[in-house]
Amino acid sequence: MKALVYTGIGHLEMQERPKPEADFIVKVLGCGVCGTDLKTYQKGHHFFPPPAVLGHEFFGLVEKASPASGYSIGDPVVVAPYAECGSCPHCRAGAGTLCRNKSFVDGGAFCEYVGIPADYVATGVFRIPVVDDSFTLVEPLACVLNGFEHLRLREGSKALVVGSGPMGALFALVFRAQGVPVTVVEPGAMRREKVASWGIDAREPGDLSVGEYDNIVIAVNKKELVSDYVKAVADAGTVLMFSGLSKEEIVAIDAYAIHYREVTLTGSFGYAMRHFRKALALITDHREMFSQVITHRMPLEEGSAAFNLLASGQAFKIILKP
Repeated sequence: MKALVYTGIGHLEMQERPKPEADFIVKVLGCGVCGTDLKTYQKGHHFFPPPAVLGHEFFGLVEKASPASGYSIGDPVVVAPYAECGSCPHCRAGAGTLCRNKSFVDGGAFCEYVGIPADYVATGVFRIPVVDDSFTLVEPLACVLNGFEHLRLREGSKALVVGSGPMGALFALVFRAQGVPVTVVEPGAMRREKVASWGIDAREPGDLSVGEYDNIVIAVNKKELVSDYVKAVADAGTVLMFSGLSKEEIVAIDAYAIHYREVTLTGSFGYAMRHFRKALALITDHREMFSQVITHRMPLEEGSAAFNLLASGQAFKIILKP
């Protein structure tokens, strides 16, 4: 099969790879390029030493299945890239995102076929009603829903999303769908104008009033923004560090805001399967709304161009199609 292979920092190339030999195989119809894929391409990642096939936001058609799986050849499906164990202390505490015993899909999906372990099918494979690129957004939306659980929304809340990359855009859409007034701060004109075209308030950085928003999502991995928005959030407000920072980075926090203004600073990482199932239901019911985040569909052979386009800030979600 053909595969887009990460061969080192700044390098992707098309290669022929053996087709998986698993008992359950999905023919990939589309896979989104995510922030982790881009970070790996630009800086490397200890989880993905080259050569590696990246990509985990995918959907497709069942290519091979055993009768016991409950699936038939040709069934459209979406696949969760990992699932928590459900029985460890973290899982029992409701923090499945932090499970240390997760099960994973073998390999990435920037290729034609993905093999799924037989004992993972019942947990991580889901039938979808139609073939639609919007189902590549289930995993990123699941991560957003996990983030929402860390916010403290109440009657009269106003939300601010800092950064309108693909994840920030999903946050904005979910806030609006929940009836929460939301503003997006984005320096890039293309992304800012795109969000505004959806009827969402989109502004340049600096065009804000201190204390105007009681829930702020930081969807940009710049540590100085954490300090800035802890100071800017309303009294008793919540700031969510959604974009990840390296463990070497230290964030300076305004202690006065935390103690005397009772500001909460929290973070979220990944998803649990309850988030994935909820995200799947939301996208099934609102495909048109969420599809707005997809701005480009490109063939797998143009993978390098897709990664560079995403890095330029001139795209939201890019779907690579084998």
